[in-house]
Amino acid sequence: MTTTSYSGAAEVIDVLSRRAALNVVQVLTSGSVSERALVSRLSAYNSSVVSQRVEDLKRLDIVEVIPESGDLRLSARGRRLLGALEAMEAWAAEAATQARRAR
Repeated sequence: MTTTSYSGAAEVIDVLSRRAALNVVQVLTSGSVSERALVSRLSAYNSSVVSQRVEDLKRLDIVEVIPESGDLRLSARGRRLLGALEAMEAWAAEAATQARRAR
């Protein structure tokens, strides 16, 4: 029997579960923005929290800086992550429906 290691997935899930991380990704699905604009759009969070999440997501190559403008955008890897998040959302909705039916 083979054992699969999910250590890479665990690291991504760890970062995405941190406060404001998914919000950063969500904002960047609309296109590139400056970090200042991102902080403004996520005003429910302290600016240092948003900046730290950006750094976390850059470290995982989910977010990148556009060299010409300095704006932030989802990297190619970040755009691929959206498909995984959509699949996870569908899975979670199905699981919730099944749980409600089981009650």
